[in-house]
Amino acid sequence: MTSDTLGDALHRLLHAYKRALRQAYNDAGLTLTVSHIRLLKGIHHQPGSTINALAERSRRDKAQITRLLHGLIAEGLIEKSPHPEDRRSQQVHPTDSGRAMIAAVQQAETVAAARMSAGLPASDIALFTRLAVTMTDNLYPVPESADE
Repeated sequence: MTSDTLGDALHRLLHAYKRALRQAYNDAGLTLTVSHIRLLKGIHHQPGSTINALAERSRRDKAQITRLLHGLIAEGLIEKSPHPEDRRSQQVHPTDSGRAMIAAVQQAETVAAARMSAGLPASDIALFTRLAVTMTDNLYPVPESADE
């Protein structure tokens, strides 16, 4: 076994998991990009979100989210509707096709997660999950640079 630092181990895990996800998506015939999938999942989990809310939650700028939304709309996976309380805003919702796509994505992600966690007891997986959430929370929000 190598003497990886925490950063090295996480980097290797991230790349291996992304590869496994791409393979599972390809095997399932899913052609959406990972960015589109992440946004569709966010809309699925919080239907009725505005573009600003999606940008804030994903830590991306509004222009990026807008471009991704146009792709999901073109694929028929989401639809926009007027916001009931703010006429300047629109809400986005998954369509039936979008919900079917989410089901396929979740199945592919289950396959990749099973590969990643093969041979690990549930207690180790739960511990890893808690640690990963804590580490992620420790890194957000990103502190302002002293140079600014």
